[in-house]
Amino acid sequence: MSASGAAVTQGVVLHARPLRESSRVLELLTADAGRLSAVVRGRSGSVQPFVLLDLAWRGRGELPTLSVAEQLRVYPLTGRALVCGLYLNELVLRLYPREAPVPEALPALLGAYAGLAAGARADAVLRRAEWVLLGAIDSGLEHVEPAELEPAQWYRYDPELGLEPATGGAARAIPGEALLALASGQEVPDNLARASRDFMRALIDHHLGGRSLRTRALL
Repeated sequence: MSASGAAVTQGVVLHARPLRESSRVLELLTADAGRLSAVVRGRSGSVQPFVLLDLAWRGRGELPTLSVAEQLRVYPLTGRALVCGLYLNELVLRLYPREAPVPEALPALLGAYAGLAAGARADAVLRRAEWVLLGAIDSGLEHVEPAELEPAQWYRYDPELGLEPATGGAARAIPGEALLALASGQEVPDNLARASRDFMRALIDHHLGGRSLRTRALL
């Protein structure tokens, strides 16, 4: 419990925008409350993206005020890793509704931050995080069973119909070897990286319903 009596949960800042001269509106992803907006007063340098925070807030309505924002871990992202982190933050903002707890989301995001900060291959980090983030919103990917996949077979995933065999090179099709790696949380082989990216991009676009991702153009 915080000094104010509010329950403390962990979370990260996805985006921040100015509200007044010394206040900001933060878009947060939290472990217990899902995605929410809150106001932070003053010029607190600790409340930044890519920092795991202990968080608590007070007040009701759409914009409560943060009462606790204590740093737990900083993920130092620069260059391409920073762009990838910004992309994942925007993806969560676009995919997830407000105040709908999704237990898998924060660990997936923190795992991606850690991988990017450690210099892991960026596309492998993104594909792994995208798979978990999509699977957590009832996209159907959570029902893809690695044991049922054939590495030599090509597949197409239709959000309405599910997974079905496809011919090699067909639109929105992915080699079984790549799909198996994604579904198992493993790194996709280099020669299948583009097919995996295109497969995940098509699924993400379906769930975004026509909304664009500004950061995608920077990847």
